[in-house]
Amino acid sequence: MWEGKMGGKISSLGNSENSRISAPPGDFPSQEFSCAASLQAMSTAGISGILELLLQLEENFSSCLARIDALIIKPLLQAEPQDPKEKENFQLFVLLNDRFQTLWNFTEENSRILRGKSQLENSGCIQDFYILWKGEVFLSLYIQYFVTFANFVVVQGFEQAARSKSDAWRLHKAVLKEFLRDFTSESSLGLALHLVLHKPFQEHIQSYLQLLSQLQEQLQEGSERDVVATVAQEFGKLESFISQVLDEAVFTKELWKSLGYKFTDVLCVPERRLLEDSRNLPITSGSARSERLLLFDDVLVLIQGNSFQSFDLKLVWVDENCGEKSAPGLHSLRITTPEETFVLSTKDPQMKAVWRWKLEQAVRQALNGKRDFPLWGRSGEGSEAPSRRFFSYVFRMEGRLRGATYEGEWLWGKPHGKGTLKWRDGRNHVGDFQEGLEHGFGICLVPRRSEDRYDCYKCHWYQGKMRGYGICEYGNDLVYKGYFKDNVRQGFGILENFSAEHPFRYTGQWESDKKNGYGVWEDKQRAERYIGMWLDDHRHGEGIVVTQSGLCYQRTFHADKMVGSGILLLEDDSVYEGNFTDDLTFVGKGKLSFANGSVLRGTFSSRGGLSARGELSAAPEPQRQPDQLGLKEFPVEKRWTGIFEQFLEFLHSGCKEEMEESFTGFHIQTSKELRKSQEYLFCQRGSEEFSWKIEEILEDLTEHQEPEPLQSYLEKALESSLHPLGKLLRALTAAFQATYSGIGANRHLLAMAQEEVKFYSRKIWEFYQGLLRVALERKGRAPSEDVDPSLGKGPSLVLPLILPGFYPELSMLYMLQHQREDELYCQGIVELSLFPDIQLLEFLDVQKHLWPLKDLSLTSNQRRSLIKDKCFLSATECLQKLITTVDPRQKLEILRRTFEELELTVSRLRGAEYRLPMDDLLPLLVFVVSRAKIQHLGAEIHLIRDLMDPTNQGGMLDFLLTTLESCYEHIQRIRLHPKENSHSS
Repeated sequence: MWEGKMGGKISSLGNSENSRISAPPGDFPSQEFSCAASLQAMSTAGISGILELLLQLEENFSSCLARIDALIIKPLLQAEPQDPKEKENFQLFVLLNDRFQTLWNFTEENSRILRGKSQLENSGCIQDFYILWKGEVFLSLYIQYFVTFANFVVVQGFEQAARSKSDAWRLHKAVLKEFLRDFTSESSLGLALHLVLHKPFQEHIQSYLQLLSQLQEQLQEGSERDVVATVAQEFGKLESFISQVLDEAVFTKELWKSLGYKFTDVLCVPERRLLEDSRNLPITSGSARSERLLLFDDVLVLIQGNSFQSFDLKLVWVDENCGEKSAPGLHSLRITTPEETFVLSTKDPQMKAVWRWKLEQAVRQALNGKRDFPLWGRSGEGSEAPSRRFFSYVFRMEGRLRGATYEGEWLWGKPHGKGTLKWRDGRNHVGDFQEGLEHGFGICLVPRRSEDRYDCYKCHWYQGKMRGYGICEYGNDLVYKGYFKDNVRQGFGILENFSAEHPFRYTGQWESDKKNGYGVWEDKQRAERYIGMWLDDHRHGEGIVVTQSGLCYQRTFHADKMVGSGILLLEDDSVYEGNFTDDLTFVGKGKLSFANGSVLRGTFSSRGGLSARGELSAAPEPQRQPDQLGLKEFPVEKRWTGIFEQFLEFLHSGCKEEMEESFTGFHIQTSKELRKSQEYLFCQRGSEEFSWKIEEILEDLTEHQEPEPLQSYLEKALESSLHPLGKLLRALTAAFQATYSGIGANRHLLAMAQEEVKFYSRKIWEFYQGLLRVALERKGRAPSEDVDPSLGKGPSLVLPLILPGFYPELSMLYMLQHQREDELYCQGIVELSLFPDIQLLEFLDVQKHLWPLKDLSLTSNQRRSLIKDKCFLSATECLQKLITTVDPRQKLEILRRTFEELELTVSRLRGAEYRLPMDDLLPLLVFVVSRAKIQHLGAEIHLIRDLMDPTNQGGMLDFLLTTLESCYEHIQRIRLHPKENSHSS
């Protein structure tokens, strides 16, 4: 379809058959062949005179169309052929008749309107010209007619019609020849039919142009004259368009006449036009690949002997820079298609320029789906074809894509951008492509051969292979979330089986698609967890097994089999060192250390029940703490290398934005958060207050280097799932939870967990410094040597910020580790809670001058000695806030404020500032602790001690923590005689 600026849909014109001029076939004088009236006799009667002339033009043209219809159209319609091929051409003529009738109807309607206007007294204004305000309809009708006419020319329809043996047609031949008296009896009747069905239309358009020119001269400068000039310009384009359409049609028809049926049966279609032929404008294909080159408006054809190759122009790229040295005296163009690239060469640089221009314009018009208006412009103007395109193509040549269909974006002959690739075997890849390969994020479906299910890979790709973070939902209910490299699982990853038969979860290192290195395996069916080393999908090396019942043992494994001796920690804190079976039965030589300090050394046997032969000795040392496992066997820096390697690679790449999701995507928790179309990877991350694009991240880093701004920046970064540091923290959190939550909540793993959290803070600080270096390098700056001394303790700055993510598991381990001490502490609290305030102060030997008697407001029926929970209330309420935060710094600050509240209360009682000495502080703090009733205080004290800033050691806060710890131990030892519980004042 050709369209111009004024192109549009044709309005409904109605049926005007009754108003047409008709006459008997034999009553047409030859001089009426000319449908245009002479414009040279136009008077200067102004616009009204031009309007009358336009009416005359339309009436004469309508009369001419009536004669053509009667003499040519109707007889040909009655001469329907029987040959199948000729029937196809006949249907094309039927369509040409439809275009003809529509144009005739429109001419009749225009004539009626003009006659009506001419009868009005005030006629003669520009609004009376139907050709102006319906210009787009005029153009559309003429374009449609001539396009269909040209199609009929291409298939040699007029020659076929001239040979018709229909009786109706033979009866009109004599009259037709009289009508076409300009041609002798020897003239081709086909050529005559061709001429009579296009020449009157061309002449009528020329008349329009002359009339519009006259009308423009009658108007003053202004908008009306501009409208006329615009319409005249469009009709001028239409005149050029018709001439070019007819030339192309004749050019194409001559080609089909010269080619054999083997070519025309496949290539010849009515709508196809020949734009250039290498026999007319010489050019050759390199390496003698073709004898002839044909450029059509939709395909490029190379002919070699009796065979040919055709290339869809929508997927043809033309480049005058061939990328290779041309032979001397030759000027070359490189043609790129999806599966082939070849060179066209010519000896004349001007011929090369013409071919390049024609190829570019043909490709561009094919992509637009329509020809230009005019076809080639007035002086050859036109832009180059875009290098980026969207199209569908089926690969045919040998290679990995043979038989596959790609639909999407292209660049220079290769899939590039977003697209969908489908193979015949059911594989389907939707995502990003680069230079013909999967590159970027993509979703790939791979059918499973044995069942009607698919493996679904939602992953990042690099040069055709999976690389970086991804999620794979296998058809057998397995789900993998982790990193890939070269199409296999590599690095850190989580594999989970959701089937009801044998549910499990592996979190750890992968190498060459197998479990290799440090990892955690949870068998949900057996309710046990393995923490340790792997080799080729087998437990291999040192390992720790914890069970739901609380048992824990450490052993060496070889291909899933336990070998050598191990350590078995029992629930009663007994420790067995030696050999034992899979069902944890002692066998062979070993040592059993009881919780009370006794040790049994000897040989153990399970025959007839457990028995042992050896020596039992009582240890003089007091009861020891339960052993902590894994510290030596699994150095903390070697536990989760797969996570850190990805972020290191991201840093070494210079923090390229396109690599960020690929290397740092582990913040995604479920596959539903991955995009399901061919757009970029987005996660359902919720509403983010801050934008964290990598360029903005690096820019902000350089602006937040001072201690206070840095802490605020790190806090926001670590809370965000979009910042690289936040993504790293989420990956570490996933690994930590996989190890120490649920079944892994075993007190013997506390030291491992505590060590990991501290190590995480160091690594995150290192990565922050790495990001800062990249940011400064991009600005051409070097890291400052005058670093604030407070920034030297970066890990201590990071630790409180990351602790909330690990606190649930970590605090549970501390509670389990100190469970027995906390039970004794709780018993002491219960007994002390029986005392009223005054009695408890007296019991704890608090000096009476420190008793806050003034704070005790009594009612008429109250006794001072029976009041409870009123003394030192502000300090008690302050200390109770200890469990409201997870930050060791804030916990120490709460302890300091509690001490200050105690001193403020005493100072108020004494009426002067008072500093509490240690002898007074300890009993007062015991009183406050007993009234605060903090659960698991032992776990809280040890967590603070282990994770507090090392710079606080030996300082005031350390002293207060030690004092609190003394109070805690003192309360554990309190055991009152039953009679003391009834103590009264």
